Amino acid sequence: MKEILNSLEVADYDFVAALMKNWVNFTDDAEVDRRIRAFEASGSEEDRARVVEKLEREIRYLGSSDIAYVMRYVTGREPGVSFREILRDVAHTLKVRPDRLGTDREVTIDLVHQYATSQFADLSADEQQRMLEDLGVEKEKATAFLMRSAGVFALPVMIEAFSAVIVEGLIKRVVLATIAKFLGEQAAQKIFLWVAGRFPWWLKWVGPAAWTASVSWTALDLQGPAMRKTVPVVLYLGLCCVRQSVPAAE
Repeated sequence: MKEILNSLEVADYDFVAALMKNWVNFTDDAEVDRRIRAFEASGSEEDRARVVEKLEREIRYLGSSDIAYVMRYVTGREPGVSFREILRDVAHTLKVRPDRLGTDREVTIDLVHQYATSQFADLSADEQQRMLEDLGVEKEKATAFLMRSAGVFALPVMIEAFSAVIVEGLIKRVVLATIAKFLGEQAAQKIFLWVAGRFPWWLKWVGPAAWTASVSWTALDLQGPAMRKTVPVVLYLGLCCVRQSVPAAE
């Protein structure tokens, strides 16, 4: 997880921190924010390391029950669960089966890729057509692709048919709409607007209407407060990894 967190921008740290806020007493919102602001001011790798250390601890706590966390803490063991365990639980909730081999980054990307394509496949033909057109694909090209695909979608094929940028946009729509579903519309809008207002580049990347996309994939088990936090966090980390991979794919 550290390798992923080390590659993020300040806006990403703010967004992840906002996703985790006000869950239970063990989370240290004020300290997380203080470390992010220190890194924003200095830009030093030392301050970044302090942000990453704190965020990793908080994310691992979110994936652990209160009792298990306290027991690990008081017995001197590392509190919280491993990131791989969090990935496994999130994958189960989202009904995907990412490859368990590879680095944390590779598994997280695979999880997000599988989830985005499965949700796109579950849309009606009209919704698929509309989403592709909204992403800038010409109507005739989108129609021809959907007819050829016959309901079976794979990212390499989609990238070849369109571009990595278009496919990133599709993943972005699915991920951000899902995050909004987990958080609730009002809470999601508040977080999006807060980060977007501070970081213009982030708003340009996200897109002003990305989180208001129609959510047809409502058959999610929104179980328990922990999954309401860990699912959005993992999906966003995966989206950031996808963002970083796009230039190499172009």
